[in-house]
Amino acid sequence: MTTALLPPPGPALTVHQAAARIRTLAERALERMARNEYWAGGWPVGVGNALGGEEGELAGLFTPGLAIEFADWLDTAASHNTRYGTPLPEFALAVARALAP
Repeated sequence: MTTALLPPPGPALTVHQAAARIRTLAERALERMARNEYWAGGWPVGVGNALGGEEGELAGLFTPGLAIEFADWLDTAASHNTRYGTPLPEFALAVARALAP
């Protein structure tokens, strides 16, 4: 896990906060999965069984590992914006808006 430079208040901080939320949930899911035999078949199978249908299949694609990688990308985008003035990708902003409380 990388340590992110916290940006000042603004869009980059909102992207970082979205990344932190995703990462926290993914890490908690991995911890719970390690203690529960239901998940022995893996994330896609467990989520697919729980939800069923295409909904379960779709949700199963976004594994906790992928969620952590995605959070890392969001943090990198926010940090680059803060450090170098690199524009935030519109997708990162859309994710931050979708996850805002």
